[in-house]
Amino acid sequence: MKKKKDYEAHEAAIQSLRAFASQKRWQIVEEKEIDFGYRVVVFDGLTRNNVDFYPSGKLLIQGKQGALYDELGRWREERNTATALKTGIVSLPFEDTLPVEQTVTAPISKPTARESIVLGVAGKEDYFGPLVISAIHVDAWAEAQFSMLGIHDWGLLSDELLLAKAKEIRAICQYSLVTIGPTRYNEAFGKVQRQENVWAWGNVRAIETVLEKVTCNIVSARQFGDVAIIEAALGKKGRRITLEQSADSEADLAVAAASIVADAEYVRYVDQLSQRIGQKLPRGVTDQSIIPVGCEIVAKGGQAALAEVAKLHFAATKAILQIERGKTRKFSIER
Repeated sequence: MKKKKDYEAHEAAIQSLRAFASQKRWQIVEEKEIDFGYRVVVFDGLTRNNVDFYPSGKLLIQGKQGALYDELGRWREERNTATALKTGIVSLPFEDTLPVEQTVTAPISKPTARESIVLGVAGKEDYFGPLVISAIHVDAWAEAQFSMLGIHDWGLLSDELLLAKAKEIRAICQYSLVTIGPTRYNEAFGKVQRQENVWAWGNVRAIETVLEKVTCNIVSARQFGDVAIIEAALGKKGRRITLEQSADSEADLAVAAASIVADAEYVRYVDQLSQRIGQKLPRGVTDQSIIPVGCEIVAKGGQAALAEVAKLHFAATKAILQIERGKTRKFSIER
């Protein structure tokens, strides 16, 4: 029965692409059997992309990146999310073995109050380094402690102060840290083609880790990534969680605390990465020093070496590889 069900879903996925292509007025220029699967070639008038379907449910989009490639990626993600919500089956875009750092013992007893798990994220808009997600358990007692730490303007803290403040915050409340290093991040992004999905799964892991220590049904953040993935994944495990977006994140001490914990881990990781490769890695995605640094890494170890330190879906990768292939000597990064 399982095999029959898999093949029915396989055929349904192929038909879904045919319908989507018709809706978009694209041409399907070829369909054929491939090893262990089926290929549909889509043409939008400018670009051709292969979409390979497998009975296991795996779906690969191949060919030149561009508008068609991106549209097909969005179609795949919308279909995957809809299927997950309908069946209750949600698959991780990476193996379920991400390292999670968490407190071993609970902090001192605190008075009962409105509690929430607050999320932070770092590295989301940085070319080099990991994606880091933090989750901290916050109540009135913890928030009162945060008010004495001087973290209102946390975005202005130096790296040294950031690390020190994060240590103080981790001593106040239960927390978890999920660090998705560049290699694993690139593998996950290759499967889902959207940072929002990788980020959402990091949030799920961080939330569940904290929930192993505390009872809480409110999760707050400045942003969540793909909310449908979080709700479906937590719902599958019987979690009744309310997601609340922070209305005034600049003034929210809990959000500041969670952000500091994530940022500090990002700083620590990138510093270690820089020492390992013997090259200081710039922050952000538009710093023009990203390109020469990336070129030096590729010159020494090839694209594989770049994949170990950078998130390859950003525009900087194309610039770096073009320069290394001798196609151009000037390229400006655009967000």
